[in-house]
Amino acid sequence: MACRCKEMVGFPAAAGGTLVSGGSMANIIGLTVARNIKAGIDVREHGVAAIEKPLRFYGSDQLHSCHRKAMEALGLGNRALRRLPTDAELRIDIGALRMAIAEDRAAGFQPACVIGTSGTINTGAIDDLQALASLAAEEDLWFHVDGCIGALIAVAPENAFRVAGIERADSVALDPHKWLHAPFEAGCALVRDASAHRSTFSVTPEYLETAPRGLASGEWLHDYGLQTSRGFRALKIWMALKEHGIEKFGRLIDQNIRQGHYLSTLVEGEPLLELVAPTSINIVCYRYRPDGMDRDKLKALNVEIMLRLQEKGTAVVSDTTVHGEHCLRVAINNHRTRRDDLELLIRETIRLGGEIVNGETGV
Repeated sequence: MACRCKEMVGFPAAAGGTLVSGGSMANIIGLTVARNIKAGIDVREHGVAAIEKPLRFYGSDQLHSCHRKAMEALGLGNRALRRLPTDAELRIDIGALRMAIAEDRAAGFQPACVIGTSGTINTGAIDDLQALASLAAEEDLWFHVDGCIGALIAVAPENAFRVAGIERADSVALDPHKWLHAPFEAGCALVRDASAHRSTFSVTPEYLETAPRGLASGEWLHDYGLQTSRGFRALKIWMALKEHGIEKFGRLIDQNIRQGHYLSTLVEGEPLLELVAPTSINIVCYRYRPDGMDRDKLKALNVEIMLRLQEKGTAVVSDTTVHGEHCLRVAINNHRTRRDDLELLIRETIRLGGEIVNGETGV
């Protein structure tokens, strides 16, 4: 199954790959390989304390929190991860990244890995993956792509251009339980260098030795990750691909992205609503904003709108904060979503906002 995922993002068939419990673990797999390759020592034998120069990893200030967990779990600590500012489109600032790498080298650190994001959790922003791939190559850094939200845009005919450069990554994390509509849980880690992937995790005591024939023949997936005992996560994905074909999933991704941009136009057409961040793919961040309300009251108002939308069963929206501004967050992933649903969401947001303000409830 991992082989088919490689094809989707343009990786060679010889690359390593494994299905894991979810995107967080898929990212940890890729970053663990990056640490071991760039440490300059045998980390598995001697541990991170033996690394001569402290390693540095780089990503945008929009990185998913799982990357902090990865740094902690890998023994590097949160300070090993430098979070760089983003531009107006909420993509990592390439100039700031280049400067940070130079500063760290001068200070005696070892730059090790650039983490590009293909679809941030807050807004769906996609870093300039081509530029990051080129910079990583120039600086001899590992290039990892967190594609848990957006890597599979690579199979969408109208939008594949958005993730150009992902095929140049050293490792990619993606989530089939998002845009492949697979049931929880299913994450996928792909590593270009299969030998580096295997050498990061493989341990072969006598009870795990392989044989040329029989049940113990072939390669075992426990050599490519942290788990030994594991479920057959790939089966549900393989069955969906066999039944529907990857082309259908690509068309559904295009449909969701069109719907995201349509919802944005609806927001922009309403004087009482405001887009809080640019819409890149299928994630829309907006808020109800009447005149004369300070930031705290606006947040309380929009939280109450969100709760009522959820409780009434109108829509499952969430909320987040983007560069200090609280907003409602809509992520359109369902293949059954229609424009009528989005129009209803906007009408109900405005109606509930007016109801709350006029009744002075929840603010």
